[in-house]
Amino acid sequence: MKSMPLARVVSSCAFAALAILAVFAPPACADDVSFGQNQLCGLDTARPDRNPAVQVKTVQGRNGPIGYARFGRGSPLLLVTGYRATLGEWNAYFLGELAKHHDVIIFDNRGVGRSAIVEGRFGPDYGMREMAADAADVIAGLRLSRVDVVGWSMGGMIAQQLALDAREKVASLTLIATAPPGPDAVPLTPQVQQVLSGSGRDAFAQIMAVLFPANVVADASKCFVGDMFAPPDYKGRPVPDAVAAQQNQAMTRWFADAAAAAALRSSPVRTLIIAGANDDVLADSNARHLEQIIPRATLDIVADAGHALMYQYPIELARHIDAFVSR
Repeated sequence: MKSMPLARVVSSCAFAALAILAVFAPPACADDVSFGQNQLCGLDTARPDRNPAVQVKTVQGRNGPIGYARFGRGSPLLLVTGYRATLGEWNAYFLGELAKHHDVIIFDNRGVGRSAIVEGRFGPDYGMREMAADAADVIAGLRLSRVDVVGWSMGGMIAQQLALDAREKVASLTLIATAPPGPDAVPLTPQVQQVLSGSGRDAFAQIMAVLFPANVVADASKCFVGDMFAPPDYKGRPVPDAVAAQQNQAMTRWFADAAAAAALRSSPVRTLIIAGANDDVLADSNARHLEQIIPRATLDIVADAGHALMYQYPIELARHIDAFVSR
C-alpha cells in the first residue's frame, strides 16, 4: 500500500490486496487522504509576504526577463503556477509553511506579471515545452543544480514537460490537481474554461464555485484574496487576453500529445500526485491515469478538496509535500 505521513489515510485498495494474495505484483491503487478541517481564512502563522526583505525580482531567460520571488531556507523547491495565474495566486500560508524547510522559488509564466515576451525572439506561438524551458532558465539563472518541483494545474503540465526535457535538473515532482498529456486525459470543459477566463458578470463568484467544493465556497469567497501572496512591491497585472489564449492553446496541444505520454512511461523521476476528490476543473481521473503511466508515482486523493487545494489546506498540504520531498 502506498502511504504518506502527516495525514489520516484510508486505503482504497486494501480489499483488492486481500483478493490477490496469490499474485506476486501488488495492485496499483491510490490512497484516500483526509487533511481534516478546512483551513480557509487568515491563519495565525507565518507568511513570507509580510517580510519586507522578500521582493519580486527578475532573472534573464532566453525569452526575456522572468519575474520571481525567493525565500526560506533548505533544499530548493521550485513552484510552477497555473492557467492565467501570477506568482501572487499562491496561498501565502502554504508558501510560509514550505519555507520553514525549503528555499522556495516561485515565478511568473511567460507573458504574465513581470515575465515578458520579447517580440521576435521566439514568436507568439508557444506551448508546454517553451514554458518548461522558462522554468529551466529560472533554475539556471539562480545557479541551482537540481530542484524539487511542484506544479499546480497547468503548472503541473509544465512541470511534467520540464522533467522530460531537463530530467537531470529535477530531483522530484509533486503534481497538484493536474492532468497527463495525451488523448486519454480528461480536458477542461468549455464551460469551465469560460468561467476561468474571468469574463462576464459575477466572474469572481463563478471562479470560486469551480475552484472549491460547494460547502466551502462561502469562506473561500470571503478569504481568497486576503490569503494570496502579496509582497508590497508586486502588483499582479491582469493577464493579457492574448497570453490566456496562448495558454489555452498550449493545454489543447497537451491533451493531444501522445509522444509526451509515451515518454512519461519511462520517466525516472520520483513523483507525488495529489488530486482533490471534488475537483470540477480537472477531474481526479486524470490523476489516476498519471499514476498508471509514471513508473515511480504515488497518488493521494484528498477528501473534501477541490481544485485549489493550497487554499483549503495550506498547512497540511505543505507538510504533506515536505514529507514526500524529504524522504
